[in-house]
Amino acid sequence: MNEIIKKNGINFGIILGILGITSQMIVYAMGGISKENAILNSVLQFIFWMAYLVVRIIQCNKTKKEFNGFISLKELFTTLTITILIGILISQSFTFLFNNFIDAAYGELLNKFMNEQQILAQNAMKSFTKVSNEDLKKIAETNNFSILNIAQGTLIAFLVSSIMNLILAAIFKKNQPVF
Repeated sequence: MNEIIKKNGINFGIILGILGITSQMIVYAMGGISKENAILNSVLQFIFWMAYLVVRIIQCNKTKKEFNGFISLKELFTTLTITILIGILISQSFTFLFNNFIDAAYGELLNKFMNEQQILAQNAMKSFTKVSNEDLKKIAETNNFSILNIAQGTLIAFLVSSIMNLILAAIFKKNQPVF
């Protein structure tokens, strides 16, 4: 693997991981996720999502420049994939540790809030899908910060980010002209 791809993937992955931790800590410092500050949290999440996008665009430009202006889709996709793997793993590891060990009481409150929101969403969907009381009971008992659910969230985040990586790589690639 090319050293530029590896170096940029690792460096920008650490930046994304730090951004993920920072976003979680800002929400935590503002009282956590709740009905009362849901709009503010949504705005913060949008701002951090835009920051993730900007970091990845900067990464594309920097990597392309280090390749003397010509870089393939595969090379860009590879460095972006390394970045999201590292960033997601850092952020999700912190989420697991923070909500299960550092402040488990906050993790329990956040878990309860998340489950209540899922139940509200399921109740709203009852007219479209079949939702039983047993389904609602399972949701209420779900531990969103278990290792299995964190791993599932990591996989989903990776898949969604991979789509964005393909789009960014397609936009920023520039193949060397063949004469």
